[in-house]
This record gives sequence, structure tokens and C-alpha cells, in this order.
Amino acid sequence: MKRFLLLLLTLLLAATVLIACNDAPISDDISETTEAPETEAILTDIDVIKDGVANYIIVRSEDADETTVNAATVLLQYLAKQTGVSPKITTDWIKKGEEHDPNTLEILVGNTNYKESAEALEGLAYGDYIIKKVGNKLVINAWAPKALERAITLLVSNIKENATEGNFSLPGDILITGAEQEELNVLPLYEKATLSSIYPSGNDSQLLLFSDTDVNEYNTYLQAIEQKGFSLYTSNDITDNKFATYINDQYLLSVGYYDYNNEVRVIIEPKTTLPGLEAENQYEKVTEPKFAQLGLEYDSGENYLSQNGQCGVWQLSDGRFIVVDGGFGRSIDASQILNFMQKNAPDRKNIVIAAWIITHAHGDHYGAFAQFNAQYSKYVTLERIIVNFLSDEGREMDNMTEGGGYVYVLQYADHYENCEVIQAHVGQKFFIADAEIEILYTIESFLPRSLDNYFNTTSLVFTVDIAGQRFLITGDASNDSCAIISAMYGDYLKSDFIQVAHHGYQVSIANNTSAGVQKLYSLAAAPVVLWPVGDKDYASMEKRPQSKYLQDLESTKEIFVAGARKITLLLPYTVGTSGYESILK
Repeated sequence: MKRFLLLLLTLLLAATVLIACNDAPISDDISETTEAPETEAILTDIDVIKDGVANYIIVRSEDADETTVNAATVLLQYLAKQTGVSPKITTDWIKKGEEHDPNTLEILVGNTNYKESAEALEGLAYGDYIIKKVGNKLVINAWAPKALERAITLLVSNIKENATEGNFSLPGDILITGAEQEELNVLPLYEKATLSSIYPSGNDSQLLLFSDTDVNEYNTYLQAIEQKGFSLYTSNDITDNKFATYINDQYLLSVGYYDYNNEVRVIIEPKTTLPGLEAENQYEKVTEPKFAQLGLEYDSGENYLSQNGQCGVWQLSDGRFIVVDGGFGRSIDASQILNFMQKNAPDRKNIVIAAWIITHAHGDHYGAFAQFNAQYSKYVTLERIIVNFLSDEGREMDNMTEGGGYVYVLQYADHYENCEVIQAHVGQKFFIADAEIEILYTIESFLPRSLDNYFNTTSLVFTVDIAGQRFLITGDASNDSCAIISAMYGDYLKSDFIQVAHHGYQVSIANNTSAGVQKLYSLAAAPVVLWPVGDKDYASMEKRPQSKYLQDLESTKEIFVAGARKITLLLPYTVGTSGYESILK
């Protein structure tokens, strides 16, 4: 299957190159060529193929990403097609202690472990590409995958224009360079870390992952960001992890130092709506805060009870509401949300939802939001939607068919005047009346690793602090995401309430392991457990390892299974005073 996908991607890239080559005349491409610097040592022609003999070997990294593999393959294919000669292709693997031979004639594609590849990148901005001769190597390199694709497109254009049967040469002073992703060029270079990946983390954002760094280098990089003209909007330290948000006239940067694995993650996106600052959070208390877990277990016909889904609602002291997810796209799910608000709002004719948080794009979580807004948007005011959805490009790269439903969430924002859509990032805080929301995990903490066909790893995880108590909301968090969260925050996860991850269902693909989830439950040590599942499925689910582990924790005092109930807890809540049935240990 993997070989088939690789072949398919190769053919797609080849088609893209062919279209680009046909649409863009060679004169336009080569206009980006400039003279090589005077320091270039060897200026003899690059006879890639001469008199029917391939003089150069194509080399790419042993652990190259798909873009680099495809780029090297496309280069080989076009050389063979235009000259009738197929060069050898290999990787940069070398025995420990040995060095690459500088005299060997090679074409280095992408960021190999050759010193010549690194030399070509020196001073190159993150959105740029370059084709140049370094010693006896023809280097084709870029930081970003799209920029590397552009470089290969330009070289293929040259091959199509200039190659003949049995021959293809380039001038020894070749230097083709330019910017493919100009938004990345506003970033300063991170001098002392390894750029491990550039990945499309959102539909309008890019994630840059730097490894092998430390907090001092992180602080130095923040200074470089400010020197680039960015202003600090806000910052937040969570244990030894550090997060900062920077803005300029065009862009927003979310920068995070992950202490547990010495990584820095930078997300760049167009400047957009930001969480409000604490100093801007003004409100008047009109009611006591409360939380409701709304059950979603309804007869769907033919004696089938819908079992999962999630809906939680906080009422703030100023009378507004915060909703997490909502449930399925059924009228009954949407109507119970409105009914709860009408029953509790200080003014039934002026219902205000301060924030609607969608943890991830699965229908049993975002569906009720879409249904609610189709039916009831004219009856309420919605101030903001808080999300972080995996990009379409990321879904395609991971062969992920799930998650496309996010578009409905974004479309329904238009039903409300002045409704803000906020792309949440790790470390951000939202100050809304007497509630403080802190984002602990988004998919940006996991990428660029493969989801392995387990979409729940994209789920938001966050805390809500209100009335002196903390709720830890996990959505459908996977074992992988919970392992990251546990490693990052440790005892900081201590909470008064915890929502069971993925309704108690399977939390991973690999051997159904749940060690990461169990670790998170242990660190949270929450006396009150919120279980968004129906009674019917709970009976079988409570026997799963992660469920039994949670039930057996000494800290667990009450378990509220959603079922078809509407469980409302006044805040601050004292264990044992709810008046609702609790499934105890």
C-alpha cells in the first residue's frame, strides 16, 4: 500500500511539474538565475550526462520526507526521459566514522547530511530555495517542502529546454534562487537548533519545528523575533514550558518551548482575532456560576440508542455561557442546549454564548453546533468560536478521510454578527468573565508525526478554571496526545473535574494501549469524573483498562455518566451534594 501511495504521489508531482513546465516558459524560470559569488571555487561546467554516460549520482537523505523522495524521483525520470540515460539514485547513508568523498560527482536533493547541503542553506530564508554548485556537488535545497518542489520544477524546465539525446549540462556558476513561501521569510533564522520540519498545521498556518534546543536559545530567538519588527502580545509559562504570542501588521506568531523534549514550535499565520487580555475582561456578576453535562442518549429508531457525543455548558457569573462541543447533528441535541440556556439565562430574550469550543471535527462533537445554528442562531448572540482544525493539506498528506466537517463550523460563524473565529494555540489563555480557559494541547503539539489513521489525536485539551475549581476537558484525546500532555505538565494537571477521554472508548490503534491516558488521569487526580456516554455503552466500557484505572483511583469520589440526564452542578461544587445519581467506585 505504501509503495502504491508513493508511486501515486510521484506521478502527481510529475504531473504538477509537467504542467508548471508547460505553462511557464524557460525564459521566465531562468530569469531567477544570478551570477555565482566570487568565492565559488570550481566553475567548470556540470556535465550531468555526457556522450550517453551519467557522470552524476542523485543523492537524497536516507530518512527523507515524501516531498524529497518524490523530488529526487521526478528529477531522475525527466533526465531519463530527455536524454535516454538514467543516472543512479541513492541515499546519504554512510558508516559511522566515515565521511562522504568530496570528489564524487553528485546531485544532492534536499537537506542531506553532506556538508555541501548545509553550506548551500547558509543565509537562506525559510521560504527560499536554491540550486547551486558547491565543490563537486550540484545542490538543490530548501527549508520548506513547497520551496524544494519549486526548485525541482525550475531544474526540470532547464532539462526540458536544454537536454539532448545522451547529454545534459549546466554552467558551473549556476545559481538559481528565489522565494516560494514568502510568509516564512518574515521569520528570523533559529541559529543554534535543528529545523526538523515545516508542516501545514492549519489551512492558513505553517508549523516550524526546531529540535535540539534549550530555554536560553528559545529566549534568544524571541529577541530575534522582536528585532524582525514583531511585538509581544502576551506570554505564559506553564511549569518549565514557555509560550509567547507575537504580532506585526500582517502576521501572528505563536511560539512555544517544550521543556520535556527540548523543542521549539513556531506557528505563523495571517494576523487574525486574538484571545482578549486579562486587563480587558470586565464583567458584572448577576448569577452564581454552574456547569451542566447534557446527556445525548436518545432513541434513534429500531431500538438503537445513540451512545456517544459530548455536550458541556458553563454558565458564567455574568449570565453568559460557554459551550464545549454539543453532540450530534440532531434537532433534539440542539434543542436541549437552547432549553438549558433559556431556563438559566437572566434574560431569556438576550441569551449570549461567550464562547463555543469545538474540540475536533467529528460529527458527534461538532454536529449539534451546526444544527443549533441552523435552527436557533436568530435567538442567541455568539461572540466567539474557539477551534484548532487540522489543515486540508495535512489531512491529505496523512491520507486522512476524516475531519472534513470542520467547514460547517466555520460557515455557521457567518450566521452571527461580529462572531470571532479563533484558532487556539498551546499556552493561550482566554479570560471570559470569571472563567479562565487555558489551552494545553492542540494537534500542533503532535505534528509532523503521522496520525496513523487515528483522528482523535487532533482533539483540543484545555482547562477551565471557575469559582476556584478546575475542569480538565479532554474531548476525544488519544493515548498519544495524553502522553504528551502528561510529560509536559506533570502535577500541573491536578483538577477538581475531569472529562473521560473519548467517552471511554478505544484511545489508540496500536495494541489499544492506554498508558498515556492512565498517566493523565493519575496526575489530574480529580474527585469528580464527567463521563460523556450513554448508560448502555457504559456497562461494557467501564471494564476497559483506562476506565477501570480511573474508577480504581483513590482520588475518584463521584462519576457522573451522561446517559439521557441533564446534570447541573452549582459552583463551587462540594462532592456528594449534587442531588444526582453518581456511579461510585
